[in-house]
Amino acid sequence: MKLSNLSLITSLLLGSSTLSALEFGQMGNISAGIGGAGVALKNSQWALYYNPALLAMNKKSGFAYSFGLGYKETNLSRAASIDVENLQNMPDKLANLFSGAVTIQAGTGFRAAGAKKFDPSGMGIFGEVLEGMGMKDENTMKDYLENVATQNGITITQGQSSEQILQELQKHPEAFEDIKHDLQESIKDTAQKHPDHAGSLGLLEGLVDGLTPENIGGLLDSAQKGDMSLDSLLQNMGGFTLMTSNDPSLNRFVKDMTTLNEMINKNDFSLSTQNGVVINIGSKKARGTISFGLMPSAYMSATARIDPTHNQIIIQNGNSDLKVEFGDGNIILGTANKGDFDKHSVLSNQAKHQLSAGSVGIVEVPLGYGHLFATPLGDIAVGLAAKYIFGTGYLYHKEGDFNSISQNITPAFDGIAQTHTFGIDAGLAYSPRFAKNLTLGFVAKNLNMPKIKTDVKSGAMTKLNTQLRAGVSYGWLNDKIVLAGDIDLMPNDTISLARPKSQMAGGGVLIDLKYFDLRLGAMYDFRNNSDEGMILTGGINLLGFLDIAVQSNLHLSQEIAGSGIAVPSYLLVKVGGGFSW
Repeated sequence: MKLSNLSLITSLLLGSSTLSALEFGQMGNISAGIGGAGVALKNSQWALYYNPALLAMNKKSGFAYSFGLGYKETNLSRAASIDVENLQNMPDKLANLFSGAVTIQAGTGFRAAGAKKFDPSGMGIFGEVLEGMGMKDENTMKDYLENVATQNGITITQGQSSEQILQELQKHPEAFEDIKHDLQESIKDTAQKHPDHAGSLGLLEGLVDGLTPENIGGLLDSAQKGDMSLDSLLQNMGGFTLMTSNDPSLNRFVKDMTTLNEMINKNDFSLSTQNGVVINIGSKKARGTISFGLMPSAYMSATARIDPTHNQIIIQNGNSDLKVEFGDGNIILGTANKGDFDKHSVLSNQAKHQLSAGSVGIVEVPLGYGHLFATPLGDIAVGLAAKYIFGTGYLYHKEGDFNSISQNITPAFDGIAQTHTFGIDAGLAYSPRFAKNLTLGFVAKNLNMPKIKTDVKSGAMTKLNTQLRAGVSYGWLNDKIVLAGDIDLMPNDTISLARPKSQMAGGGVLIDLKYFDLRLGAMYDFRNNSDEGMILTGGINLLGFLDIAVQSNLHLSQEIAGSGIAVPSYLLVKVGGGFSW
């Protein structure tokens, strides 16, 4: 029995990772280093993007540039650590525990398989464990079963066969707990006598630890009949549970199968790049700052959606099919009913899985202005930005079984749609007279909700919905140290099917010195339905022209290919710089 088709599942899910979300973006490096906060941050050259009202509160001239690339994924990076070879070999390893030739080095010679009656010498390493329990042949097996029956107060009639005694024991499940304990002790004793078989015994230990009374009855019934094929064991035992043990290969199998199941049920890969150049023309007079920029961005997302009627791992195996189910940290192997493979398996050619991807590219050319009103209550600033938008969009969708859907998935680039439109952003900022170091901000982006075509044939559109965000900041030492925070006031739509909504909150601290500045922060997406968790942010600027900002979540994947490198499921890196005068 082979699990080679599982590698097809893995490769397809990874192969779908060609296409992020149109959530509130992160333009520039300063805000990216402090948890995305920028709506109330006065000392930033990127007010044109975050809140044009801030152009009235910071009247300095400036120039800034930023280039960034980021990704977020669900369950896909973990696929790189799956040991496919171990997955493929595990069924054979399990089968070899109960059959095949086993060489025992402690003077007992060579044990050959092939008997069709109770003969431990033909039952692999499991036979050695049975012999350690005193069951060396049919007579000693009968003696052992009689002893277990007596200890549990079960009356045995003289002349009953071992098969009949086993049937009596099956009426008293508590008796099998004694047999399970004896199996576990014999495995330990056998491991001490034959350390060269530690791997097989560790695997057997993980199997025995998960056995139920019904499993043990079926196991002994198969042994008694001398039929220890994996098919027979699964039929007689009603399946069995694989638990983690001292065997690394079994532990890896349980871990990798769980990972594969999570990938099948939820997967997503998103890629985004946000870049920009902004020029601010300040004034020492009454008017505020005029700002204009060039901001090209691209958002891409893809996910493989499994047919809900064909989401079970059922693998064809000779005359019967193997079904894999999942418990709390363990794997349950059993046999599937006839026809279940076609009706329910993810590998069935009757399945209708879906590969969906979408991308939106946007080039914004904004022009903004902010004006300040001094009032008895404090300074109130209003700002407006109008932007020309050139957008491109593309949608890709394919449906079918794994074999058909994984073939020829190259997008047809002649289907890319183009759009020329415009957008309007408006913002407010307030600094109260009683606390001049405090700034409150509010911005509404894309007030007119412009639309971007995403498909030439159908005319499908992606709407850039209005985004509402509020922010607060407080500065010390003439804004050399600033605390800032932002929050989305409503969820934002995304183009990701797996992550359809985003609603961020974040903040951090900015330490702005003469020759360098340092930024630290954190952010969290309240609408994220994966285990992305908290995202830590940071950045540093040296001499103005060299600025690096990094964001990464705390959820790290497994090591990739034994490299020792754990990759986060969310990562954003930005390089840029900026000057103000």
